[in-house]
Amino acid sequence: MLKLLWRTLRLLFSIFLITLAHIFVINFFPFPFNHINITVSLLILFLTIFPDKKIIWLGLAVSYFSELFSSAPFGIGMAATTISLWLISWFQLNILTNRSKYMVLLSLLLGVALYRILFIMFLSINNYFSHREILPYKQIVADVGWEILLSSVIVFLLYLIVFKFLKHLNSSSMKGEIMYG
Repeated sequence: MLKLLWRTLRLLFSIFLITLAHIFVINFFPFPFNHINITVSLLILFLTIFPDKKIIWLGLAVSYFSELFSSAPFGIGMAATTISLWLISWFQLNILTNRSKYMVLLSLLLGVALYRILFIMFLSINNYFSHREILPYKQIVADVGWEILLSSVIVFLLYLIVFKFLKHLNSSSMKGEIMYG
């Protein structure tokens, strides 16, 4: 029972932190850094480090709470996030089977690009059926370019730092085991 409570609290805390980080970046960072998509990038990074289907469910929950603060029609972000995470998970399991640094960067680039393409496609379909004006595609292409580039590079650098730190911790613990074991 306590284990279930701990996992639930950890899940809620993760959802809260990811949503808060995404809102903070969008509202307080200057252009072009406010285009960093923390939500999708971190979820793809989690999916890369921990290849588990629970990350897709975490993505659904995080995107639900992000939708509450979004100006886009409800459900578009959730659908784009869930589909892109599912496709990247399949891509990592079947095509990018090794977790080298280059494959992590490629996964991040493809994941953020896929998310944004799906989001724009769903938004265009919604605007078409709602008889709204056409999206400004020149501005969208520029913004998407910044988002893909900055999101992928920043989260890749974060991955390298975490990877180095974990590698250092593992080597320190191994030395301790060899010396004292």
